[in-house]
Amino acid sequence: MVSNAEVVALSANLDSPQIACIACPTLYAYLKKIAPELAVQLLEYDNRFECYGTEFTFYDYHEPENLPFSLKRMCSIVIADPPYLSKECLEKVAETIRYLAKPEDSHIILLTGEVQKDLAAELLGLRPCRFQPQHSSKLGNEFRVFTSYDPVNRLDGWETDLPLQHSEHQ
Repeated sequence: MVSNAEVVALSANLDSPQIACIACPTLYAYLKKIAPELAVQLLEYDNRFECYGTEFTFYDYHEPENLPFSLKRMCSIVIADPPYLSKECLEKVAETIRYLAKPEDSHIILLTGEVQKDLAAELLGLRPCRFQPQHSSKLGNEFRVFTSYDPVNRLDGWETDLPLQHSEHQ
């Protein structure tokens, strides 16, 4: 998973970062394994992850702001891997990202299909990175990593054929 190294690199440069993983239980588990001191909150629909205790929050993307008030605008890093490649799903997940992200100096990483490129830019001001994750399950959709910040030499940087769009998070 590409974003694990990216999240660790980002968190190393922040003072006491609060991290939210939206529908990314594998990333959450990896982060807790390699950096147990990180404050990471898993937002997930699958109640099997309740075993993570207070770091688990039940999340249904149909109710994007039905979350604890204690998480509102508290996260300096928000990573999301929406469960569906639909416009409606990304719109709802974007609402959740805006709910969680600090108003200033937040870093957003979105893992979704190439088909969501324009919508990710429109909703959150995200740009695609040159890095393209490979999936062992041979998914029919090309997946991409989008960020709200310029990863410079990490994630192979931003694609340069897209003008920077305004975002609430910049």
